Amino acid sequence: MTGTRRAPAGAALLPTVVVVGLLVLVWAAATGPVRMLHDSGRRYLFVPPPTPSETAEVTPGSSAREITKGVQQQVDLSWLGNVIATALLLAVCVLVFLVLRWGWLHRWRAPERPQEVDFDVLPDRLVEAMRADADAQVLAVDHGSPRNAIVACWLRLQEVATEAGLPPGPAETSTEFVVRALHTLDLDPRAIGSLAALYREARFSEHELGETARDDARSALAQLRDDLRAPGTVG
Repeated sequence: MTGTRRAPAGAALLPTVVVVGLLVLVWAAATGPVRMLHDSGRRYLFVPPPTPSETAEVTPGSSAREITKGVQQQVDLSWLGNVIATALLLAVCVLVFLVLRWGWLHRWRAPERPQEVDFDVLPDRLVEAMRADADAQVLAVDHGSPRNAIVACWLRLQEVATEAGLPPGPAETSTEFVVRALHTLDLDPRAIGSLAALYREARFSEHELGETARDDARSALAQLRDDLRAPGTVG
């Protein structure tokens, strides 16, 4: 049986490799040059004190508040914009990865080729097997009690059909299987039905079977043998 060829493992990882490469490029572009030492983000802007012409000269007794009142503290929030931009780019990369992965998993695949089964023409093999086993079937009917003889003959027919390459169905009984096998050979349906009825009676009934049942089974076998030897028989 031939199935769909699976893609190599390297090809299956292609979307992941592409997305990882995009992530690296985006990260490098967003972060810029890496600085080993950086400040805390706070900036102090020193405003020169007013000139003597604008304000009075600082006296030695001035307080610290008066001296530093011109110093203004400013907080640099430019890093927050970088974080938001990086997060958006990462989200886009994840979305691209998911789309590529979905497309890869749902890519078109060639339909599976039908199973190739080697088989022989079963009726031909079955005809030859039945012809070769005809004498053994008669011997099975002639030996033992009528009940056991008929059951043994039927089971022999079942064994011959199976060995010829005709498997029984999963839900078929022994009776159904042998009847189906014999019908494929275009044999006399009356002889098949008579022998099947004798088998069911011998297999499942509790009353005694006389020699009449054995004779009927022998007659049905003889009819089947004649049909197998006829020129128009399948095979």
